Amino acid sequence: MAADSTELMWGPGFIGFIITTALYGTVFGQYLFYVRWFPQDSRKLKLFITMAFCLETIQQYSLIGLYWSIFISCRRSMSLECTAQLPWQLAVLVGYWIIFAVQCFYAYRVWIITAQNRLITGTICALATASFVCGMILSGLIIVTRNPEVLFHTKWTQLASSASALCDAVITGAIWWFLRPARTGNIRSRGYLNELLLVFIQMGLFSFLVATSMAMIYQFQEGLSGRFYTAAPGAVIGNSYTISMLSVLNARKSVRERERLARDVTELPTIPTLF
Repeated sequence: MAADSTELMWGPGFIGFIITTALYGTVFGQYLFYVRWFPQDSRKLKLFITMAFCLETIQQYSLIGLYWSIFISCRRSMSLECTAQLPWQLAVLVGYWIIFAVQCFYAYRVWIITAQNRLITGTICALATASFVCGMILSGLIIVTRNPEVLFHTKWTQLASSASALCDAVITGAIWWFLRPARTGNIRSRGYLNELLLVFIQMGLFSFLVATSMAMIYQFQEGLSGRFYTAAPGAVIGNSYTISMLSVLNARKSVRERERLARDVTELPTIPTLF
């Protein structure tokens, strides 16, 4: 390979690693906030959130080990002996588990918000499952081959990202459609409902844009051997989903506080059963 092959291969991923390390601090703070302010949540939900946080921590640890090995242990050598020992396989596998878990979380919320609409919820579940299956096939390939080229130059990467982006689009659109003030018709609680709806849309768009960028960059990268541009959004995508879920859960505190301070306390539509 050329002398600058290490930079071309892992440079974009290292940029993504720097971003995701900063975002992990946000995930850590959001998780502590959730544990502190929502002890009344069901045991199942708290276990689910803890599981997602543990998966995020494992992925972050794997990314740290990956770039420590590349730049310190291997001294930027991309020999087969060195790359075969890198922990990037674990980071990829855990990342797809995080995406699937968060999309299942949103699928259940959409099921409640839409009054058990089977078509919308089924579409979300189908897209989430398609993304997960593609991710597991990709993870299996890279575990068997131990070749990073497989990760960044196979259609499974683009298929998984595209399915995730479509799933996020359906989730965000469904939540906006069923919680918009014109549909609920509840004027008193409109301000609080709009605030919660805004958090849903912002977090949905965040994960949607990251997944979309990964699919689009793959198309640009295709045919360029030794160019791992999709590693940049790939390092961030798991974090984006975890932050999205925790932000939506933690937004309840400010919404409820403002609701209690209002003179005319009005219960938000579907919110008591939403979480």
